[in-house]
Amino acid sequence: MNRRIFLWMLCSGMALAVFSPSCVSDELPEPTLPESCMDSIPTYEGSVKTIIDNTCAYSGCHLDGSAPGVYTGYEGVINVVLSGRFKEKVLDLRGDPNLGMPPSFAPAGRPKSLTQFELELIQCWLENDFPEK
Repeated sequence: MNRRIFLWMLCSGMALAVFSPSCVSDELPEPTLPESCMDSIPTYEGSVKTIIDNTCAYSGCHLDGSAPGVYTGYEGVINVVLSGRFKEKVLDLRGDPNLGMPPSFAPAGRPKSLTQFELELIQCWLENDFPEK
């Protein structure tokens, strides 16, 4: 009787091992570009500048030097982009009300967060070497 139970358990264990899915052979899905990258690559002049003008480049922030960097044009933004601080503040720390940008204490009439589309557009722009035009 014990032999029967042993054989049944052995066969069950082997069947389970053979027919169980294994994550060793699973492949990760291909990364997909954000929706905003599907048709074309955004440029600073074409779309990113508008986002920056509305959420960053205003008096008391990145327009008059109150905050580090003057974002009146591509030249003012590119140094922060190249250092990695732009991605860090806008994308990586966006959930932090004190460190993420735009800040939660932005003045009335100014966005305190970016839309999902704006975030995807900026991510696409950064991933494609931040073209100016």
